[in-house]
Amino acid sequence: MKILLTGGGTGGHLYPGLAVLDELMDRTACEVLFVGTRRGLEAKIIPEKGIDFKTVWISGLRRRRIAANILFPAKMVVSLIQSLWIIKRFKPGLVIGTGGYVTWPVLSAAVLLGKRRMLLEQNRKPGLVTRILAPLVHRVFLSFSESQKHFLRKRNLVVCGNPVRSSLQRGDRKEAAAWFGMDPSRQTVLVFGGSQGAWGINQLVTAMIPEFLNNTEAQMLWATGPRWYEGIKVMADSSGPRITVRPYLERMDLAYGLSHLVVCRSGATSVAEIAVLGLPTLFIPFPAAAGGHQKENARTLVDAGAARLALEKETSPGRLLDMIRELLQNGEMREAMSRAVKRFAKPGAAACIADEIITVVKEGE
Repeated sequence: MKILLTGGGTGGHLYPGLAVLDELMDRTACEVLFVGTRRGLEAKIIPEKGIDFKTVWISGLRRRRIAANILFPAKMVVSLIQSLWIIKRFKPGLVIGTGGYVTWPVLSAAVLLGKRRMLLEQNRKPGLVTRILAPLVHRVFLSFSESQKHFLRKRNLVVCGNPVRSSLQRGDRKEAAAWFGMDPSRQTVLVFGGSQGAWGINQLVTAMIPEFLNNTEAQMLWATGPRWYEGIKVMADSSGPRITVRPYLERMDLAYGLSHLVVCRSGATSVAEIAVLGLPTLFIPFPAAAGGHQKENARTLVDAGAARLALEKETSPGRLLDMIRELLQNGEMREAMSRAVKRFAKPGAAACIADEIITVVKEGE
């Protein structure tokens, strides 16, 4: 099976596609090409996995920044031409888009060339690219059944859940503590803002650190994002051994295994991983997420008692600390959240999508 996979920019669009790819490769021989951008996370992760990788010029549309978008129309045209050339040379039997701006030119080229094509949508409220391309693809795989209301055409919609990497299990606590150089006997708060970090979370947590150290016995594992790492590391190093910072968490299995409480954004992939692993979580949605989809993702779990919610613009460092302390001190509350969030888990999502892909490909032979 020759598969062209496209998407990325962030881990939220990258890892679900890789989870599906792992499932397909467990079942059948696959030749895979990944198309992304030079600046996205995929440019680092895909070559490390030994998957052939090509890039197109496209970049995201900058909201409210007119000057930064001057080249956007040219990038769309050039990226479409690049995608047509890549597909003609590779000759895939199937093109799968996992979301993000790079999906548009590649899937559009697949439409023009008559290739079989599919889309993965991770969020409860579908993104703009998905809504535009949905009528033109053979299948749209949804994470939430509620997402169906956003589409006029329903026949090609399949609700499978958001696929999570099969390798992502909660790591052993002692191994995790040794890996990160932390104390296995202390309660641990895991803080991250996605693959690129989160400026808003970093600001809240930075201001909270002195009181966190004075008013709890817990330790913190904090992924700041590469952009802010050096500045925050200076502060963390002066705060003592209970604050450990990393620019990016390559071993999320160990990070999850060490944590008693997670504080993070509510991107769809983070939500899916947290549900599968049953982690008590305090979500701080990205306020500028398109269509407010991160807030909707979090609200689904919060309304069911499966998580807590702190809106960035309404949360002070003191309020964030109070919420963290309450959850750390109340083991019964954390256990109840863990049980509740597992009800949202769909560990078979990748298998569901792979089943459908294989069926559609065989029908097209």
